[in-house]
Amino acid sequence: MVQLSTKLPYNLPKNQMEALRVLAKTLGIAEHKLQGDNNRIAASMTGTILYRHLDRNDRYSVMQMINSLGSGQLKSELITKCLDAIIKPQWAEWSMTNEELQSAVDFHNDINRISSVIGGNPGAYGIGGAAWSIIKQGASTGNIAVLAASIALIGIHEFSYSETQKYSAELERRKTIKGVK
Repeated sequence: MVQLSTKLPYNLPKNQMEALRVLAKTLGIAEHKLQGDNNRIAASMTGTILYRHLDRNDRYSVMQMINSLGSGQLKSELITKCLDAIIKPQWAEWSMTNEELQSAVDFHNDINRISSVIGGNPGAYGIGGAAWSIIKQGASTGNIAVLAASIALIGIHEFSYSETQKYSAELERRKTIKGVK
């Protein structure tokens, strides 16, 4: 198995307990679940972060490591996180490379830029106009469609904004934990 810690996008603290806390926070795992052999837990969490970038043999080794942990809760949570990262990497921003994160930030910034060119938040204007039209003229297929489209635009804008925040925060975390590789 490859040395996982050398591929990790974070330089972890030298103190083992602090490194475990950083890994747990990165993966969103409650600290009280970190029970057992600290070396196995650290290796399992590192393997979870890198899982989707590993070859078949290394993935098998990571799963064996996770299954050797004492805590059933931690095992199931790490296995779920490995599978989430495979199924939809955006669910697990910690599993994405710096290039993937930057690409996602750029994509969502483009969406936000287009939204601002169209006007502040076009969905908000549409909702106001459609609501006024419904009040003034009564409900019709046209103004109901405008209302629905406007609500969808607001949802897209807000989703894009939250995704930009999430990916930017992950890139920043990698810088503050030390060393973007």
